Amino acid sequence: MDQKKVLIFGIGNPGRGDDGLGPELIERLRRDPRTRAEFRGTSAWVCEFEFRYQLNVEDALAIKDHPLVIFADAAMTGDKEAALTEVFPSDAIAFTTHRMSPASVLALCHELYGLTPKAYILSIRGHHWDLGEGLSSRAEANLNLALAIVRKFLDTI
Repeated sequence: MDQKKVLIFGIGNPGRGDDGLGPELIERLRRDPRTRAEFRGTSAWVCEFEFRYQLNVEDALAIKDHPLVIFADAAMTGDKEAALTEVFPSDAIAFTTHRMSPASVLALCHELYGLTPKAYILSIRGHHWDLGEGLSSRAEANLNLALAIVRKFLDTI
């Protein structure tokens, strides 16, 4: 079976409470034998992981060689506790010194390399954003839901 690479970005700041949901998701997936590179079960996907406090222009290079990218990030609002949504390159690439959106990273990848990986945003609802490490109990439950969503998604594609 040919293995395909999926890149999972964990975005956020673990030092700001639930903003660390994205990085914590990739830490848990790293420990999961089903998503490590040496796993060769029924999945055709090999997961690679990246941590970012925020996305930047350099991330267009990071995604270009992956047919699938998942951007996992904490969300302050939303009607679901965790949701996986397809994202497409934005028509207008907007760069700031603060951050780039996943859609802008995709657009820049296409502009620079002529490549557009299939991409999704995994939004995980957070509740507490104060300084300090550790997730709130509600965010922890949402993280477990997000992990189940990712595993099921990778098993079905």
